Amino acid sequence: MTTFDSLVASEAIVKVEIQLGRKQSPRRQLFATPSFVNWLSERVSKDEPSSLGAVLSPVEQLDFLFYTFVSGKPLIHCRQFRAIRVERNAVWELKTVDLRIFGWFATRDCFVAVFGDWADHVKDHDLYRGYRLEVRRLRRALGVGDALCVEGVNPEDVISV
Repeated sequence: MTTFDSLVASEAIVKVEIQLGRKQSPRRQLFATPSFVNWLSERVSKDEPSSLGAVLSPVEQLDFLFYTFVSGKPLIHCRQFRAIRVERNAVWELKTVDLRIFGWFATRDCFVAVFGDWADHVKDHDLYRGYRLEVRRLRRALGVGDALCVEGVNPEDVISV
């Protein structure tokens, strides 16, 4: 049976470190697949302006979202995160104006990012179902069972407020 520690030890998922203030400690955890980390470094690391007219660049949006998540600050349901579909062991989406991050909550307050894409691309091509199915496929391939996946679809099921 796959454990969370075995996923980390095998580097199937890696911890995403977020810089917090000196007196802050992480209240939530963020992990990612290596392919997601590569997507971040290749696609999002460029400091290009928002394609959807946001004040912050996509990189700044993502930094703010990840900082908000890890620091334990409140997230706005449906604006910053949501379950893609109401189902057991749901796939979740973290959102900014320009970006969509797809993954799952391994435990409450512990998100595993699997795929990232540009919001306009996801919407224009209706990719939500495809990303949901791919996250589920990856979880099966990694041997992620019910014990490593939060079953709820309500905000309070997956994050502490």
